[in-house]
Amino acid sequence: MKPCKPCPTTYGKPVRPCGAFNLKLDRLPALALCLSLALVFASGNVAAQTAVKAAPQASSAVKHAKLKPADTANLVSHLRRVITDETNDTLPRVLNAFVAKYQQRALDAGIDDLDRQTQYVLLALYTSGKAMEQPLFVEFMKNPPASLDAFYDALQALPKSVWEAGPPLWEAYAPKG
Repeated sequence: MKPCKPCPTTYGKPVRPCGAFNLKLDRLPALALCLSLALVFASGNVAAQTAVKAAPQASSAVKHAKLKPADTANLVSHLRRVITDETNDTLPRVLNAFVAKYQQRALDAGIDDLDRQTQYVLLALYTSGKAMEQPLFVEFMKNPPASLDAFYDALQALPKSVWEAGPPLWEAYAPKG
């Protein structure tokens, strides 16, 4: 097989691009300047962000940030292991929305660990959220215990009227038939 004949061009010899980004040698000084300026601005921004993060909080009563979907998915997954049959009897969109709402309420009340959030949301699930408006529960949540064992024991010590304030979520949304 013979190699192809080169085609004559009227434009002269083409400029060979350099590297994977097709850079031309005459543009390198300008690109280097742009890159160095970008790095200077980026490093200045990091310093500003660090200074903002290092500033102390003005109040400990600051509301927590909004939950991320991954946080809710993690709690829903945990609840599916704890009460498998009940969560399987609930429509996923209903369960996810309900858990997200009450997990945010738990976070706003200062319950920021998964285990205590699970206990909080379990009470909400077993009462379709009605227990959360009961005066005894509202009083309890003004100063919730910090440890899981104390929190669990305090929830279990709530009167039967709190635990039976409403139907379980899976019964409240059960198909009528």
